[in-house]
Amino acid sequence: MSKKIDLVIAQDYLNPFAAEKNPKLCSELADYLSDEASHQYRLSLEISCPAAEQKRLGKAISNTFEQRIARLKSEMRGMRLQGLVLLALAIVLVTLAVQFNVEGTIPLGIVTVTAWMLVWRTAEIFLLDIRAGFHEVRKYRNIIKATRNYL
Repeated sequence: MSKKIDLVIAQDYLNPFAAEKNPKLCSELADYLSDEASHQYRLSLEISCPAAEQKRLGKAISNTFEQRIARLKSEMRGMRLQGLVLLALAIVLVTLAVQFNVEGTIPLGIVTVTAWMLVWRTAEIFLLDIRAGFHEVRKYRNIIKATRNYL
Protein backbone atom coordinates (compact mmCIF):
# COMPACT_ATOMS: atom_id res chain seq x y z
CA MET A 1 0.00 0.00 0.00
CA SER A 2 1.28 3.42 -0.92
CA LYS A 3 0.73 6.54 1.14
CA LYS A 4 0.16 9.79 -0.74
CA ILE A 5 1.45 13.04 0.67
CA ASP A 6 0.05 16.23 -0.84
CA LEU A 7 2.36 19.24 -1.05
CA VAL A 8 1.43 22.68 -2.23
CA ILE A 9 4.63 24.62 -2.73
CA ALA A 10 4.53 28.37 -2.32
CA GLN A 11 7.48 30.69 -2.37
CA ASP A 12 9.27 29.96 0.88
CA TYR A 13 9.95 26.24 0.66
CA LEU A 14 13.75 26.44 0.59
CA ASN A 15 16.14 27.00 3.45
CA PRO A 16 17.40 30.58 2.94
CA PHE A 17 20.81 29.71 4.39
CA ALA A 18 21.57 26.82 2.02
CA ALA A 19 23.89 27.30 -0.93
CA GLU A 20 22.27 28.02 -4.29
CA LYS A 21 23.84 24.92 -5.88
CA ASN A 22 22.89 22.75 -2.90
CA PRO A 23 19.26 23.65 -2.06
CA LYS A 24 17.58 22.31 1.05
CA LEU A 25 14.01 22.40 2.26
CA CYS A 26 12.97 24.73 5.05
CA SER A 27 12.80 22.91 8.37
CA GLU A 28 8.99 23.15 8.62
CA LEU A 29 8.45 21.46 5.26
CA ALA A 30 11.07 18.80 6.00
CA ASP A 31 9.45 18.08 9.36
CA TYR A 32 6.03 17.89 7.71
CA LEU A 33 7.31 15.35 5.18
CA SER A 34 8.99 13.35 7.92
CA ASP A 35 5.86 13.31 10.07
CA GLU A 36 3.59 12.39 7.19
CA ALA A 37 5.86 9.58 5.99
CA SER A 38 5.39 7.78 9.33
CA HIS A 39 7.50 4.74 8.43
CA GLN A 40 5.51 3.84 5.31
CA TYR A 41 7.35 1.60 2.88
CA ARG A 42 5.93 3.18 -0.28
CA LEU A 43 5.40 6.87 -0.58
CA SER A 44 4.01 9.03 -3.31
CA LEU A 45 4.39 12.79 -3.29
CA GLU A 46 1.66 14.76 -5.04
CA ILE A 47 3.36 18.12 -5.53
CA SER A 48 1.75 21.29 -6.75
CA CYS A 49 4.47 23.73 -7.73
CA PRO A 50 5.57 25.81 -10.72
CA ALA A 51 7.20 23.82 -13.51
CA ALA A 52 10.40 25.83 -13.24
CA GLU A 53 10.84 24.77 -9.61
CA GLN A 54 10.30 21.02 -10.02
CA LYS A 55 13.91 20.01 -10.54
CA ARG A 56 15.14 22.30 -7.78
CA LEU A 57 12.49 20.99 -5.38
CA GLY A 58 13.47 17.38 -6.10
CA LYS A 59 17.11 18.19 -5.44
CA ALA A 60 16.17 20.04 -2.23
CA ILE A 61 14.22 17.03 -0.95
CA SER A 62 17.13 14.70 -1.67
CA ASN A 63 19.74 17.04 -0.16
CA THR A 64 17.72 17.69 2.99
CA PHE A 65 17.09 14.07 3.83
CA GLU A 66 20.60 12.95 2.84
CA GLN A 67 21.90 15.50 5.33
CA ARG A 68 19.53 14.18 8.00
CA ILE A 69 20.67 10.61 7.29
CA ALA A 70 24.32 11.63 7.64
CA ARG A 71 23.61 13.45 10.93
CA LEU A 72 21.65 10.50 12.29
CA LYS A 73 24.38 8.01 11.35
CA SER A 74 26.92 10.20 13.11
CA GLU A 75 24.72 10.28 16.22
CA MET A 76 24.36 6.50 16.09
CA ARG A 77 28.15 6.09 15.95
CA GLY A 78 28.37 8.28 19.05
CA MET A 79 25.72 6.18 20.78
CA ARG A 80 27.64 2.99 19.97
CA LEU A 81 30.78 4.47 21.46
CA GLN A 82 28.84 5.60 24.54
CA GLY A 83 27.38 2.12 24.97
CA LEU A 84 30.76 0.43 24.68
CA VAL A 85 32.30 2.85 27.19
CA LEU A 86 29.48 2.23 29.67
CA LEU A 87 29.86 -1.52 29.27
CA ALA A 88 33.62 -1.25 29.79
CA LEU A 89 33.03 0.84 32.92
CA ALA A 90 30.67 -1.80 34.29
CA ILE A 91 33.23 -4.54 33.67
CA VAL A 92 36.02 -2.49 35.25
CA LEU A 93 33.84 -1.69 38.26
CA VAL A 94 32.95 -5.33 38.88
CA THR A 95 36.54 -6.43 38.28
CA LEU A 96 37.84 -3.88 40.79
CA ALA A 97 35.21 -4.90 43.32
CA VAL A 98 36.25 -8.54 43.00
CA GLN A 99 39.94 -7.63 43.04
CA PHE A 100 39.61 -5.59 46.23
CA ASN A 101 37.26 -8.19 47.73
CA VAL A 102 34.43 -5.75 48.40
CA GLU A 103 32.23 -7.16 51.12
CA GLY A 104 29.41 -5.84 53.19
CA THR A 105 25.85 -5.06 52.35
CA ILE A 106 26.13 -1.39 51.46
CA PRO A 107 29.39 -1.39 49.41
CA LEU A 108 28.43 -4.55 47.55
CA GLY A 109 24.95 -3.17 46.91
CA ILE A 110 26.36 0.07 45.52
CA VAL A 111 28.70 -1.82 43.19
CA THR A 112 25.94 -4.18 42.07
CA VAL A 113 23.36 -1.45 41.42
CA THR A 114 25.86 0.79 39.63
CA ALA A 115 27.09 -2.05 37.41
CA TRP A 116 23.52 -3.06 36.55
CA MET A 117 22.61 0.53 35.72
CA LEU A 118 25.59 0.76 33.36
CA VAL A 119 24.71 -2.54 31.68
CA TRP A 120 21.03 -1.55 31.50
CA ARG A 121 21.82 1.75 29.77
CA THR A 122 24.14 -0.07 27.35
CA ALA A 123 21.35 -2.48 26.44
CA GLU A 124 18.92 0.43 26.07
CA ILE A 125 21.31 2.19 23.69
CA PHE A 126 21.86 -0.85 21.50
CA LEU A 127 18.35 -2.30 21.58
CA LEU A 128 16.20 0.84 21.55
CA ASP A 129 18.05 4.02 20.61
CA ILE A 130 20.12 2.69 17.71
CA ARG A 131 17.22 0.61 16.43
CA ALA A 132 15.00 3.71 16.40
CA GLY A 133 17.76 5.51 14.50
CA PHE A 134 17.76 2.79 11.82
CA HIS A 135 13.99 3.19 11.46
CA GLU A 136 14.43 6.94 10.96
CA VAL A 137 17.14 6.35 8.34
CA ARG A 138 14.83 3.96 6.49
CA LYS A 139 12.01 6.52 6.62
CA TYR A 140 14.28 9.25 5.23
CA ARG A 141 15.45 6.96 2.42
CA ASN A 142 11.82 6.19 1.57
CA ILE A 143 11.12 9.93 1.32
CA ILE A 144 14.09 10.35 -1.02
CA LYS A 145 12.96 7.42 -3.20
CA ALA A 146 9.27 8.42 -3.17
CA THR A 147 7.61 8.78 -6.54
CA ARG A 148 6.96 12.42 -7.30
CA ASN A 149 3.92 13.44 -9.29
CA TYR A 150 3.92 17.11 -10.21
CA LEU A 151 0.55 18.71 -10.72
